[in-house]
Amino acid sequence: MTIRRFTDADRQDIRDAAEERRVLDELYRKDWARTISSEETDERIAYHWEIMGTLQIDPYRRS
Repeated sequence: MTIRRFTDADRQDIRDAAEERRVLDELYRKDWARTISSEETDERIAYHWEIMGTLQIDPYRRS
């Protein structure tokens, strides 16, 4: 049996991947992905910018 020892960089990569997955799941829960018509495009872009502003991403954690 092989014993895998994770480095600090490995652990950080795992935490980053978990955060990215959590943010993506939150985004999908807030708005189901669907095809929109050309008339809705401008409205939907503005709406998605608002959603992106509410995601709980800590920009100072990954420096």
